[in-house]
This record gives sequence, structure tokens and C-alpha cells, in this order.
Amino acid sequence: MSEQEIKQLKKRLPSIRSLAMLKMEKNFIALEKGYPRQPYLDPNQPVSFLIGRIIDEVIELHDAFKEGNSEIMKEECADISNIIDYLFEKLLVEGK
Repeated sequence: MSEQEIKQLKKRLPSIRSLAMLKMEKNFIALEKGYPRQPYLDPNQPVSFLIGRIIDEVIELHDAFKEGNSEIMKEECADISNIIDYLFEKLLVEGK
């Protein structure tokens, strides 16, 4: 997917005002980008991978904070929250 196509998918994000709706929209975008609908069932995304993704997203949140970009900070909060949801489901599926 090209940068232009990704920009087009993200055009509605700044108008969303709740974390729940932003998380949902980010999930729709992920589906359109070809990511799995249930990443916690993907054997290529073990617990360690999901924890690493959370760390990556926290770094992106911190970078946006340093830049003073509150819109990106909101998006990163949604990303972090979504990945935590996936991690929780992964732990349930694996019985941990």
C-alpha cells in the first residue's frame, strides 16, 4: 500500500474525539492494509512480539510528545490500547 493510500485511509482520524472510536477506526485501517483481523491468533505474533510492539508504540508516543503533536499522541494511545487488547486475548487463548 502506498503512502498516498495510507494518508487517504487516515484522513478521518483527526475528527474522531473518543478513544473507543479512534481504536475502531485504526482497526479498520489495519484491515485495509492487510493486517489480520485477529492478530492474537496469528502464530507469527507471539506474546514477545506483541510486547515489543507495545514498546515501539510507547516510543512513538514519546516522540510525538517531544514534538508537541497531540493528534499523533492520540493515535499512539489508540495503537497502544489496541495492542494491549490483542495481548490480553493472546494470553487468554494460550491459557497463560
